[in-house]
Amino acid sequence: MIPISLLQAQAPSPSAQTAAQQDSIEFAFLPAIAYDSDLGVIAGGIASRYHYRGDMKPFYSFLNMYGLITTKGLISVFVEYDKPHIFGSDKRFYTETFVSRFTGNQYYGIGNYGKLPDALKDSSDYYFYNSFSLGFDIMLRKPWLQKASGNQLDVYGKAVFEYETPWGNDDAQLLVADQPKGINGSHISALGGGIVWEGRNNEFNPTTGTYARAGAEIGSKFIASSYNYLLVETDIRAYTSFTLLREITFANRLSFKHTSGTIPYWKKPDLGGGDKMRGYPEYRFRDDNSVLLNSELRTWLFEIPSITSKFGGTLFTDIGRTFPNGESVDTIINDLKYTYGFGITASFFTEDFILRTDVGFSEEEYGVYVTAGYLF
Repeated sequence: MIPISLLQAQAPSPSAQTAAQQDSIEFAFLPAIAYDSDLGVIAGGIASRYHYRGDMKPFYSFLNMYGLITTKGLISVFVEYDKPHIFGSDKRFYTETFVSRFTGNQYYGIGNYGKLPDALKDSSDYYFYNSFSLGFDIMLRKPWLQKASGNQLDVYGKAVFEYETPWGNDDAQLLVADQPKGINGSHISALGGGIVWEGRNNEFNPTTGTYARAGAEIGSKFIASSYNYLLVETDIRAYTSFTLLREITFANRLSFKHTSGTIPYWKKPDLGGGDKMRGYPEYRFRDDNSVLLNSELRTWLFEIPSITSKFGGTLFTDIGRTFPNGESVDTIINDLKYTYGFGITASFFTEDFILRTDVGFSEEEYGVYVTAGYLF
């Protein structure tokens, strides 16, 4: 990422970064030019607002927004808001909303595990298509079990709405040739719930502890969904730190998704891209299920106290696979996909605002990804 400027509405004092903060509002705003292998050159901005108050954990409120436009045809706006102790209660409210128009969305088929032919991989049309999508997600969490250490087990309920429609595509594209469910435009409306274990020492920059989430969502025509489906997912994370010249954090995430029923192609579990399997193109693999292990070694190398910033690096590997319902365990294990790579991290003004650049390598290609926040 090449910053055009770094602006902060209110720089936090050293006391504002202690575990028990008084009342401070911190802004991190980054207009920037960046590059992503799946999106091309990116122009846009990220704005984050962190509100800390007293001993409220992990914060009083958090607002994150970004808008971007890319050379591969993506125009997107995303807003998320996280509010623990909403209305003075013990409940935590979270919502996110997005709108995007993309003339370079990617579709490699469902269950396509063979290496991509070079002639087709380099095609500007075959694996790409135009799409418009929007959606929102609302979640409400309530503590179920709280430990004296601050760790807790929550239960949650959520409502989901998502819409996507391909447009302006032709027979020269794989999506049109395959005609998967959702090709003519569709939406899902779903309700869900589950449990969340929160045992990390920091949600934005964890170095020790554990996190786990298990839940399900059900889409139904009864609540105006285009399809009836079931989605079950789990996400388990563990962090431990040790010292070898510098403090190093060993971070791991194991995630699993399962779907059944009738579901549009864009809702199926997928792997690839900067958020799931770095080194493969986004949505490279799709099927009824996905399993993924991400492992990272993270460390901070040096800091510049005058601007409250620090810089570090990561080494990582991603291992996973998508597979159809009914696939044998032996087949899944024997055909796992692997990627590996390294990253550069930077933190500006507050330790909670982290920028990340990852370079991932797979057997097919490599990818460069620039974004805000750790992958997990």
